[in-house]
Amino acid sequence: MNIDCTMTKLDDMNIDGENSKLNERLNNMNIDCTITKSGDMNIDGEKTEIMSPSKLNESEPYDIFKQLPLEIINKIVLQLDFNDILNLKLVNKNWRCVYLNQNEIWARICKNLNIRAIDYNRCLNDRARHDSECIVYAEIISKKLFGPVCDDWLTFNHYITIVENMKNNHFPFIIIPRRRFNQSYYTDDYIVNINYYYRKPIEILILNGANKPIERRILPLFNLLREFIKKCFLKKYPLKVIGNKRFLVLEICSIIFVYSIKNTEFNKKFFKVIQKSVDYGLNKDDFNEEFLIDHCDTKFDLYDNKLALVHPATSTLFVTDLSTKEIYKELQFSSRGCIVDSMKYSDYRLMIGITKPKKNNFEAAEHLAILHQFNRCTENNRLKIPLLGPVTQFKVIGNCIGIENRGSTTPFITLKNNSVLKIFWLKCDTFSFDCTRNYIYYNVNQSIFQYDILKSMLFESEVVKKIAVDEISNLFPLTSLNDRFLLVRSTHPNSYEIIDVKEHVSIRTIHLTPGYLLVHVGKLCMIFSNSYKIMVVAFN
Repeated sequence: MNIDCTMTKLDDMNIDGENSKLNERLNNMNIDCTITKSGDMNIDGEKTEIMSPSKLNESEPYDIFKQLPLEIINKIVLQLDFNDILNLKLVNKNWRCVYLNQNEIWARICKNLNIRAIDYNRCLNDRARHDSECIVYAEIISKKLFGPVCDDWLTFNHYITIVENMKNNHFPFIIIPRRRFNQSYYTDDYIVNINYYYRKPIEILILNGANKPIERRILPLFNLLREFIKKCFLKKYPLKVIGNKRFLVLEICSIIFVYSIKNTEFNKKFFKVIQKSVDYGLNKDDFNEEFLIDHCDTKFDLYDNKLALVHPATSTLFVTDLSTKEIYKELQFSSRGCIVDSMKYSDYRLMIGITKPKKNNFEAAEHLAILHQFNRCTENNRLKIPLLGPVTQFKVIGNCIGIENRGSTTPFITLKNNSVLKIFWLKCDTFSFDCTRNYIYYNVNQSIFQYDILKSMLFESEVVKKIAVDEISNLFPLTSLNDRFLLVRSTHPNSYEIIDVKEHVSIRTIHLTPGYLLVHVGKLCMIFSNSYKIMVVAFN
């Protein structure tokens, strides 16, 4: 699929509708459109009013699509490929404003490209430079001429803006002075800075895009959390932070403090003790030193409004719906005590990497990756994969799961209709998935290779090709920015490369002064940080 076709050639399309490829497609489609005696059109057995040519404005060219309901036009358009749909919006105002301006059409495109509105809903259109070469400028003019587009089309246009900015090497840098903090947490939309010694210990930096000022907010604290900070509990039991565009969650020793996010405002929602009764915590003596020690080794992950939290000491995992505060899943993932190396929660899949300590000096430790599936499945629908080393990270797309580990090979699980299709192994240092769910990019001996998932599933043979020269560091996980670009660390010191996986070239090299670390990679930006500054590289 070619994403670079927003300005697609119209050589094969005749705007007047004569001898075009589009007309060929439409003529070959089997649509039951017979004219009834009453002059109505019969479509799939239902009568639809038809406009006779005499009712049309004689100054306008005759347009057969005006006689069809939008539902039928939907069915026709959804049979076309991606390039044809992009061409159709250039035909005339009716196609641009009516026929294609429907969420069903663009929702299908966004789904195929794995473009989620929640990832791109803060993509700004007020670029500093509006010239004829800027696609955003073209979209602004288009909106003035034709009016607004539907929500899913707008999401697609935001995504295309990001891709074009990256292709044109348009990366604004935002430098934020940094005070001393005990820890920080980074997202595309905000940064959470924590310093236990400040009078106002938790600060939120709101990121509004390349051309907007940074907003600073002080996070309101729950009384219990303020008490923990005052008693210096957080020095011994660090506060864990995770968040997305809807929720921010702070966790200490299985106690979660949940904030809802709306219009860049962070509001206290609730706090809850996972694994204890609802009324636990009303007594000040509930949270003593013994309680904190027993619950200090928790790990958690957040997907949308679902929070998964694991207690390694009890080998139990809980899934909480943050919208309703209810714990609706409780899983026992091991029969004996173990170490949880990594976990990942994605949609209806929950993955845990565990290490079972050896029972005696003659037995090696056992490393396992465990996959639970919840969608129309029972809790017993799980898969265990033995590994040669502990799990370092799970990476997930719709039809495939990859398990990075410290062993010599990496397992990949392909799925179909919630069932395991096959498990295959690749010898690689690091890997990343293409956002369109079609490819695995993996790194071996400083080179990047592309593995075609779809063809391997269809033809049961490996389809691999080399896409980058021997200039890539093995020490950094490959990170997919979108379906077009991949971030890697160069073999040159303090340098990163953005690789175009379709053209097989590097489009940008980012050289950093020593001391900077990459702390976040998202859909709208990536963030580097050192002791004194936070540097945001904005794609929007």
